[in-house]
Amino acid sequence: IGDEILVIDGQGTVATCRILKFQGKEIHLEILKSEKKDKSRSYYFHLYIAPTKQNDRIEWMFEKAVEAGLDEITFIETEHSEKNRINISRLERIALSAIKQSSQFYLPKINPLVKLTALQFDNSFLLAHCNEDETKLGLIDALKGIDKTKKISILIGPEGDFSNAEIQNFYQAKVRAISLGNNRLRTETAGLYCAMVLNASL
Repeated sequence: IGDEILVIDGQGTVATCRILKFQGKEIHLEILKSEKKDKSRSYYFHLYIAPTKQNDRIEWMFEKAVEAGLDEITFIETEHSEKNRINISRLERIALSAIKQSSQFYLPKINPLVKLTALQFDNSFLLAHCNEDETKLGLIDALKGIDKTKKISILIGPEGDFSNAEIQNFYQAKVRAISLGNNRLRTETAGLYCAMVLNASL
């Protein structure tokens, strides 16, 4: 009682509070001051990713991506997807823990699973796939031509990658393809790699 703590609402507000009393599992606080914090980064990163067979892998990736700077995530169902269920409430708890750990003030938006065919693409989208394509740019090079204040959406496929038909549909929709390096990455590794590179580059 009497100690001061910081309280956040997940929408950018941080309040300095004094503990007044404990009542069961409740803590009663007095708000001493509050302020609205700007985001720590100028860009908005939206990750579209197919869930992995093992929950712990995608949860680990999500936690670390939030720490690195993830604003929104959408899980996608593709032709090669092997899992079509996501525990949103568990991911919300993971996100809350991750932003507190990394001293952030904004909770990422978590969208439910959607079919890939339901997505509408615009010029913010970058596609990571494993097929040979000499026109693919590395992620770092692709980011050089992007306005740092705009939305960046990256598509990551399932174990087994996007199908050839899906990749052709992306190309027809003018989605730009990118390379994540010479090594073939696991789905969750690819998602985290993108978050880390964005954090370092922008």
